[in-house]
Amino acid sequence: MPLPIHLRRITRLLNEKTIKIFIDSRKKASENTKLAYFYDLRAFVTFLDGKELSQTQLNLYQLELQTLATSSQHRKITNINTFLKYLYQNGELAHFYELHVVPYQHQDQQNAKKERAQLLDVSQYYRQVQKPGDLIALLILEFGLKPSEIQGLKWSEFNWDFKILTVATGGLKRILPIRDKFARLARPIKNADELFSKSRQFLHYELKKTSALSSAQLREQYILQRVAERVSIYDLAKNLGLKSIHSLDKYYR
Repeated sequence: MPLPIHLRRITRLLNEKTIKIFIDSRKKASENTKLAYFYDLRAFVTFLDGKELSQTQLNLYQLELQTLATSSQHRKITNINTFLKYLYQNGELAHFYELHVVPYQHQDQQNAKKERAQLLDVSQYYRQVQKPGDLIALLILEFGLKPSEIQGLKWSEFNWDFKILTVATGGLKRILPIRDKFARLARPIKNADELFSKSRQFLHYELKKTSALSSAQLREQYILQRVAERVSIYDLAKNLGLKSIHSLDKYYR
């Protein structure tokens, strides 16, 4: 059954093309603000998934946002309301819809500081690679890779001349920089493809021989290092292959 005309029209409005047109209209917005608009609005459109825009759908989305910190809720709600107001003022929507604005609470920042993971001294991992676990730990600390992503690597994807690593996951490719201290330790390795062909259980087992930290904890150290280096939340999400910045919000409060 074909969609009603008004629903087809709204469905056409709520897509990435319309989001980009809206973002381009925000002439005074910084690049980080524009990226925030894009990620927040794309997540909102994905949630609707072609459903009719209504106050009920907005209320459901607001319930989903309640798992986030108040500061994150406030930003996302503000961005979505600005977008909906833009569509209404341009005659694209017959009714003005909006999410309930959540007041920003400074207490959230204080609580976040108490709960925030600590950046550790990981210099012990930057020694000569002598066993599989040493390389696994380095791959996680340097590139934020999950064991499943390490399994998908090929040694030929490490371009030592241009100092980049190509990681292909889910049909998408991301290009990550290879730092000198990693290159010095890893470039002499000759049989890494043998490691990449092993099971995830094998990788976890070998990692335990080298590290007191789990793969998830090492990945969190990668994130904390990048935050300390002032890498933007959007660049970090891109490097990690994340579809949204939700899971990284807590590191940037």
